[in-house]
Amino acid sequence: MSETGNNIRRLRIEAGYTQKTLAEALHVTDKAVSKWERGLCLPDGSLLPKLSLLLDADIGVIVSRHVIEEEWVGMIDITDCDFSRIVYDKPLVYFLLSHYLLLGIRRIHVLTTETNREYLLEEKFRSLGFEFCFEIPERKNMMVINHPWFLFGSDLTHQYYGAMVSERMTKLVPTNQEPVFLFCREKRADAYFADKKKVFREASVRTLGRGMVCLDMDDYDKILEVASFIRAYQKNAGLLIGSLEEIAYRKGLITAEELMRMAGKVPYGNLLKDIV
Repeated sequence: MSETGNNIRRLRIEAGYTQKTLAEALHVTDKAVSKWERGLCLPDGSLLPKLSLLLDADIGVIVSRHVIEEEWVGMIDITDCDFSRIVYDKPLVYFLLSHYLLLGIRRIHVLTTETNREYLLEEKFRSLGFEFCFEIPERKNMMVINHPWFLFGSDLTHQYYGAMVSERMTKLVPTNQEPVFLFCREKRADAYFADKKKVFREASVRTLGRGMVCLDMDDYDKILEVASFIRAYQKNAGLLIGSLEEIAYRKGLITAEELMRMAGKVPYGNLLKDIV
């Protein structure tokens, strides 16, 4: 119970709730939330789905410490696209790296072209704390992206955590779509590099439900479709998609002053300034 309480407290703070505001959202008392966080009791099972949504975390993460304790690295295994190509207002690689940054993963192993390697070594990525390695990792838990997919949805972080908590090798699969990401356990890392297609084929499936947008970015026409979606969403919602600067700021990885400096260097700087 103490471990679950610590998880609830950490996730509540990350999500920006006080004990009182979280209690109001769940229709319980703030004393109940306090008891959970002190490890005196557990939330009622009927509250866990809503608590999962409010805290932006899979139920498995709330009641376990697996993800917190384990070390995960990113793996981008893509050689057939230009990472620097602009997709509406951001480089294509931003939309890949944003998934890792949402989970606090900044050590990324990248198997790609020399041109893409040189691009990733630019200062803007170092200022966000990314550490890129251009070699195969040694037996690590890996979140693998092997195709330039654009994936967007309101509960992605839940899905990632759920796949990471699972002891099985898991692939995320949107409805009527190919697998998008593979979560490869440390003990199976060698198998991935020995036969990637077989590992993707045999991994257990975690299906993404309705409300997810999954689009391809592997040619010019498809990139135009993604750009149109991003433009419409950002213009009408006033919110950003795939902004590494915003994610880093909200995760506490950069300061408000650093965000403001970065805002002056990107075309969506006004939206970043609004966040501060």
